[in-house]
Amino acid sequence: MKENKRKKDIDALIANIQVEYKNIESLYNSSLNKKEIDANLKIKIKNYLENTRSVLDYCAHDIADSASIVSDKIYFPVVAKEKNGTAFEGSIGRNLSELQSKNSILFDYLESIQPYQADCAWLGDFIDITNDNKHQNLTPQIRTESQRIKSEHTGGGTVSWNPSAVKFGSGVFINGAPVNPITQMPVQTNDTVITKETWVDFQFNNSISALPLLRKIYEKIPVIVESIYKLL
Repeated sequence: MKENKRKKDIDALIANIQVEYKNIESLYNSSLNKKEIDANLKIKIKNYLENTRSVLDYCAHDIADSASIVSDKIYFPVVAKEKNGTAFEGSIGRNLSELQSKNSILFDYLESIQPYQADCAWLGDFIDITNDNKHQNLTPQIRTESQRIKSEHTGGGTVSWNPSAVKFGSGVFINGAPVNPITQMPVQTNDTVITKETWVDFQFNNSISALPLLRKIYEKIPVIVESIYKLL
C-alpha cells in the first residue's frame, strides 16, 4: 500500500534523526568547551531540523490519503496562537480540508498538540526555526554565558539566583549567611557552601536554547508519528 511505503520512509528518517541527535549532543558539548560553534554542528542541526520537518509533512500526506483529501498544498498544520477555535480550523482548512468531518478523532489529536497547548510550545519553536532556514544557509546560533550563585545549607535547603538580576543591600541573609553588599556574595560559614556557577548555552537567533529544543524533537516526534498512524 502507498501508506505503508511512506511509513517505512518516515521510520527510516526517524531512525536517522535519533542517531544524529546523539552526534549533535556530543558536538554541542565539545563546542561549548571550545567556546566556539563547530561548523559540522551547524550542518548537522540544519539537516536534523529539515529531516524532522519532512517527517511531519510526510505524515500530513498520509493523513490526506487516508481521508481522501486532494489538494495541491498539504502541510502539517501548526498554529502558534488560537483565537476562539478558528485559527487551527483555518490551518486545517488550508492544509487538510474536511479532516474534521472525515476523521474527527485525528482532528482532535492534531489540535491537542498545537503550540498553544500545555508543554507543546516547542513545536511552534521548531516550525519557526525551520521556516527561517528556508532563507539561510545555516541555522544561526549564539553562544551565551550566564552566572548563578548557589548557597547550600548543611541542614538542608538550597537557594540559587542570577547575580545580574538582583542586587542586595546591607542586612540581607541567605541560608543564615550575611550577604556582603560590595561583593554581592554571601559570606561562607561553617553551615553553608557558596558556589558560583557559569551556565553556557547555544541559542538560535530567536533566543531559543538549541539543545533542549533538539532533545524535545528527539523525544516527541516519534510519539506524535505513532499516535497519528494509530488514528489513520
